[in-house]
Amino acid sequence: MKKCNKRILAMCNVATGLLLILVLALGACVKTVVHPPLDVTFLPQKCDFVSKYGDRLTLDEILDMSSSKDYILIGEGHKNICDHNVQQRILEALAATDRPPALGLEMVAVDMQPVLNDFGKGQVDVVGLEEELQWSTRWGYPYSLFSGLFEIAQRNSLPVAGLNVPGFVTKKISKEGVDALTEDERAFLPGEIVPPAREQQSFLDMIYSQHSGLDADNATQRERFDLVQSIWDSKMAEEAVRLRKQYDWPVLVVAGSGHVENGWGIARRISRFDPGAKILILMPWRGGALDKDSGDAFFYCPETYESKMGATLTATGFGGLLVEAVKRGSRAEKAGLRPGDVLMEASGIKLEHLYSLHMAGSEVYKAQEELIFTVQRGTDSFVANVGRLGIAKPKNSSEDGKGSMPGTTRSTESTPVKEQ
Repeated sequence: MKKCNKRILAMCNVATGLLLILVLALGACVKTVVHPPLDVTFLPQKCDFVSKYGDRLTLDEILDMSSSKDYILIGEGHKNICDHNVQQRILEALAATDRPPALGLEMVAVDMQPVLNDFGKGQVDVVGLEEELQWSTRWGYPYSLFSGLFEIAQRNSLPVAGLNVPGFVTKKISKEGVDALTEDERAFLPGEIVPPAREQQSFLDMIYSQHSGLDADNATQRERFDLVQSIWDSKMAEEAVRLRKQYDWPVLVVAGSGHVENGWGIARRISRFDPGAKILILMPWRGGALDKDSGDAFFYCPETYESKMGATLTATGFGGLLVEAVKRGSRAEKAGLRPGDVLMEASGIKLEHLYSLHMAGSEVYKAQEELIFTVQRGTDSFVANVGRLGIAKPKNSSEDGKGSMPGTTRSTESTPVKEQ
């Protein structure tokens, strides 16, 4: 019996030794993964709220922050579905409090206010509102992304106002200057046009340089560009203040991030037109560095874009665009792209965010060249050629001066300073 136990013990020791050797051997094959540091104190998921210190916030905490405010400004990327979901959550929650808000929208111009008034009276439903507001030609981004706001407003009897200057007015200013406006067109301008803040100027310089069709050396064109930005922000602020005074309710403003971030745009003008007003700025955070000065609180909504080449892309926040999905039979598949790949460069332009892809696409489109990606797959790097994006227009063809990558949608009512 003792011999049997000794034999079993010996076999166990041999097995344990072999297992230890195997573990050590496997450990030698496993590479240490170094993750970039997060600017937040938790692992964020889509639609999570974040404090300016990087801590997670609940919706109730956002409501507490909003409870004493006169204006709540929410920045958005016009095509980011996550941004729209968060806006609707906040509006729905605020509507259920004892201080429900009026809703002010960048997407609708002030000349369409009679339509919104009829909507408030129940004479136009949510479905019919799309046609009545001439949404597809005036704003351009899919109505389905914004209709949820109107549904919530309707259910809760919230006042809704268009805040923006009609697009035909700002387009005329861009092309011909303010002096070319008729008396009726001038009536749509804000009572006071507040110029950009000095600290915003470098940002506007960058945005101006990214617009194809704008001449960097044309002083008149540049002056009109800054003027239009100031008109948009001043008018939206003026209308938000009017809305608050009309109903004596807090006002929730939904606008492109470029009009909201850092308080440079709408918030700065509200403070001028309504001194002492308390303002809360909520900004989308795309991952990566958290610019705590750009807002009072944030919501995590990484950029996602379903490209015409057949790939769904998400900005990583640390450089590069993650390929989330690839359609079968698409140009992306034929070029060798697969889910999990990271696009690092496009024809020599670093892909820091989705707008970088827009810039690269515009450049190769104008040059009638092929779009070539530098792709990272695990530890390997390779190039993927998705071909030409289309046939470029002749240089003397009619352009509207905004510049768009083929296949993208942009506003025909107003082009925001920046879309996140």
